[in-house]
Amino acid sequence: MNKHVWHWIKGLAKYGIGIGVLIYVLRENWEPREENPGIKGLLQQVPDLLNFATLAAIAVCCTSIQFVRWYLLVRALDLPFTIGSAFRLGLVGAYYNSFLPGSVGGDLMKAYYIARDQPGRRASAVATVLADRLIGLFGLLWFAAAFGGGFWLAGDTRIAGNDYLKGIVRVCSVLAGTTVIGWAVLGLLPLRRADRFAGRLAHIPKLGHTLAELWYAVWTYRQRPWAVYATVAMTAVVHVGFVFMFHLAVRVFPADGPATLPEHFVIAPIGYIAQAFFPAPGGVGGGEAIFGHVLYKEALGRDEATGVIGRLTLRVVEWSIGLVGLVLFLRMRDVLPVVEDEAEKEGYGGHDDTPGDHLAAGPSPPPSPGGIAPRPSVNGVSVAS
Repeated sequence: MNKHVWHWIKGLAKYGIGIGVLIYVLRENWEPREENPGIKGLLQQVPDLLNFATLAAIAVCCTSIQFVRWYLLVRALDLPFTIGSAFRLGLVGAYYNSFLPGSVGGDLMKAYYIARDQPGRRASAVATVLADRLIGLFGLLWFAAAFGGGFWLAGDTRIAGNDYLKGIVRVCSVLAGTTVIGWAVLGLLPLRRADRFAGRLAHIPKLGHTLAELWYAVWTYRQRPWAVYATVAMTAVVHVGFVFMFHLAVRVFPADGPATLPEHFVIAPIGYIAQAFFPAPGGVGGGEAIFGHVLYKEALGRDEATGVIGRLTLRVVEWSIGLVGLVLFLRMRDVLPVVEDEAEKEGYGGHDDTPGDHLAAGPSPPPSPGGIAPRPSVNGVSVAS
C-alpha cells in the first residue's frame, strides 16, 4: 500500500475514534438524570463569562510559559535559537497537535526545524522536545503527589475519605520520588563512566550513534542543572494554571456541586496525563470521557456531565490557541510541506508517540569526546515570520 495512502487511513481512523467517543459521551450525558441536569440542562444556563475570560487569560499565560521553557531547554544544549522562533514554532505545533493526526506532529516538526541547519545535531534537537515532554510529565506527577498529599495530611475530608484519590496520590508519589532518585544518581556519575556508557551505546547497530548523542544530551542537562531546575519551576506554575483552568471551566455553565479546588488539584493532573495517550488529535473524545466518567463520576462520585462540559469548555480555549497557530501555519505554508516530506526522509516520521520510533532514523555523526558536542556555527533557525 502507498505510504501516503496509509497515512491518510491512519489519520482518518484517529479522527473517527475521537469523534466517535465524543459523540457517545455527549449522547450518554445529554439528557437530565435524577437530580443531574445533564449537558442539555447545563447549556441552557447563562454562562459565566467572567470565569471564561479568566480561563482564557490563564491559558495564554501558561502556553507562553511552555514556549519559554522549551526555549531554555534548546539553549541549554547550545543549539542556536531565538525566543521569537520558540513562540512561532510553538504555536504552529499547537495547531498540529490540536487538529492534525499528521505523520510528523507538532513536537517533531519543531525538532526538525531546529536540527535541519545543523548536521549531526538531529538527536539533540529531538532530545529538547523529549525533555520538554518528560519535564511536563514529571511536573504533573509531583504536582498531584505534593498537593494531594498536602490536602490529605491537612485532613481534607474529600481527599482523606476517598480511597481512589489516595491511591492516585500514592502512585504519583512513588513515580516522582523514583525520578528524583534517578536524577540524583546521574549527578554522581563521573565523566569517564558517562563516556564509557556512550561508547557502548555507539556500538549498537543502526541506532548507536543516535542513542549516544541522546545520552550526551541528557548528560549535558545534568551538568547544567540550572536549565532543568528553572524549567521544573516553570512547569509548576503552568500546572497550577492548568488546575485553575479546569476549576473555572466546570463553573462557566453553573451546576450544583462541582468538585472543590483540592479535589481538582488531585484529579486534573491525572486527567491531563491520561488524555495524552488517547489516539485522537488533542485527545478529543478521550479527554471528555476521562474527566467526565473516570474522574468526576467514578473517582469523585459527582455528576459526569459537569466534568464533560468542563473539559469541552477548556477545549474551546485550546482550539482557539490552535487557530492562532493555523494563521502562522498558513503564512509558513510554502516551507511546512517540505518539512513534512523531508522529516519523513530524515527519520522524524511516524508520529505514534513512541520515542523509539522517532529516533530510529539511522546513525548520526558521533558526539565529540568529552561528552558535549561543540557549539555549532549556525547563526540561527530560519523561520518565516
